[in-house]
Amino acid sequence: MDDPTIFDGAKLRLQIKQSRQGTDPVVVERDFPGLEARLEDSTSSGARSGTYRTATISGRAGAAALGDSVLFLDWHGDGRGYQRHDYPASPTV
Repeated sequence: MDDPTIFDGAKLRLQIKQSRQGTDPVVVERDFPGLEARLEDSTSSGARSGTYRTATISGRAGAAALGDSVLFLDWHGDGRGYQRHDYPASPTV
């Protein structure tokens, strides 16, 4: 079952950053737009699995690399477009 009344769009941006003092520069990033369908799909009883797996990305960031992600959600009919939701970077890359 697909409920298209939840989002107009949803995507996840994965980033590999080089850890530095101050702002960490992005070495490589990749968008995964298939998230919308996973968030809106459910079984006929309304159950949602809540899981989503991306492909991998790689880049040379040296010994001090960080994995980061940004969630972009465009709620259906709100007219605001994609809203950014940041998550803390992880030193486990």
